Amino acid sequence: MRVFITHDPPGPQWQLGSPSPELGAFALIGWDSDEVEGGVPERIVNVLAGSLAAFGRVTFACSTVSAPDTPGWQLQGSDFIARYRTRSVLDRIAARFSVRAPGDLVLLSTTREHAVRRLFDDAGYPWWNQAQFALISSAGEPSPDFDKIAFDPAALFEREWSDGFGSLRRLGVQAILRPGVDGDVAGLLCASSELRNRFEAILSRCAENFGMSLQYLSEAEFAESLASSAS
Repeated sequence: MRVFITHDPPGPQWQLGSPSPELGAFALIGWDSDEVEGGVPERIVNVLAGSLAAFGRVTFACSTVSAPDTPGWQLQGSDFIARYRTRSVLDRIAARFSVRAPGDLVLLSTTREHAVRRLFDDAGYPWWNQAQFALISSAGEPSPDFDKIAFDPAALFEREWSDGFGSLRRLGVQAILRPGVDGDVAGLLCASSELRNRFEAILSRCAENFGMSLQYLSEAEFAESLASSAS
């Protein structure tokens, strides 16, 4: 099994919008698999969850935790949870993905690898249907206070999810991870090429720990490798 990366701008077939180079450094991440069932392969979940947790704090939508209807982040064990009142965008997302979504968006913010694994297997915010996102901050940063910049986190479900990255950086967010088409790829937008290099170094080490290699490809080679593994 291999993990693929390309730094080429993503084409429309990946359904990741068009992140502007002015916002930061982009990477498209994919993998091959001999598993016949859909979803992210277990070994890839291990690699991605381990890499995200090693990088720092991960904040994502989570339907398997409950958060009180009070402002701000609340401590739950060693993690933080929050409930955000969302505007009409969340209703549009629910209709688009045909999933039952609550009127409010519940978020989990964690530095624990085991908790990060929920990102890839949440029936309420299915990765395979691109109904998920992850904000990545350094481990020492607090959970992002969206109210401080009047930002609706449900906007991160939208096609142009990257547009709010400039504002989110003011909250200490260093990168955003989003699933691409069918959840078979992931788009990573980092605040700088240095941060992207750091994440990819962590990703490479985690891949090696699970007997996988990390390969840098052009977008055309990336697409060919992904297609050949699917067949």
